[in-house]
Amino acid sequence: MLSRIRYNYPIARRLVPSKRTSARDDLPRASDATAAGLEDHVIICGYGRIGQSVGHFLEEEKIRFIALDLDASRVREAHLAGEPVFYGDAADRGILESVGIATARLMVISHHDTAAALRVLQVARQLRPGLPVMARTRDESQVDELRQAGAVEVVPETLEAAMMIAAHALLLLDVPLTRVVRRIQEQRGNRYRLLREFIRGDGGFLDDAHVRARDRLHPVLLPLGSPAVGRALGELALPGVVVTALVRNGERRLEPPLDMRLEAGDVVVLFGSAGDVERAEATILG
Repeated sequence: MLSRIRYNYPIARRLVPSKRTSARDDLPRASDATAAGLEDHVIICGYGRIGQSVGHFLEEEKIRFIALDLDASRVREAHLAGEPVFYGDAADRGILESVGIATARLMVISHHDTAAALRVLQVARQLRPGLPVMARTRDESQVDELRQAGAVEVVPETLEAAMMIAAHALLLLDVPLTRVVRRIQEQRGNRYRLLREFIRGDGGFLDDAHVRARDRLHPVLLPLGSPAVGRALGELALPGVVVTALVRNGERRLEPPLDMRLEAGDVVVLFGSAGDVERAEATILG
């Protein structure tokens, strides 16, 4: 009975002829939603595949949400299906006020348009500085920019996908679920450091300046005569760089202790930006 009532209004709007002629005149707009009665809800900016998935999970948990999108067809169809989605630009102050930003519990920017997300964050910070905002990005290259703009959580798709594949692989290898969950939580807490650590080859993607500027792994072989030989890792001045592993006699040791003294033939695996890694290598090799 409740499900039938839920769809009555949007179905009636579709069936009853309208005198308006514009293709967008009959769209449910944010101004049609009233902020009155909206409280502790979630505002979803962008109602594509990701936004809809978030909305469906919220609905399952009986958490109220309201969504905004600029795709007229998508808005019309979703509204017809009884979903609380409205046509409107989430970077518009009036629209955010219409969907109850003053009383919202959370905002989720679910599209991957970074420029648009930054505009939404700017307006949201002006209207409601304390509102938690989550944002989505394709990879880690825009994470810092979105965080600085006010997003409390930024989810990079490529890293999350890599983490899910790794997690499923561990489960298939009979690693206990509790340990897998702990690994995932650690990676998110460390801003996906383990997933950002990879060795870059000579592929064409290195022509991308964005990619070249990102953190990378770089192994350094310590020759005889290196000024680092005989010194403890903690004694080396390597600003901006983390030693993620040390290989000695073919044995790889993750996160070697700072009091570990280096020997000729050791391979020190450095992690950091291109410039920091180059400077660290110069320090180690002398």
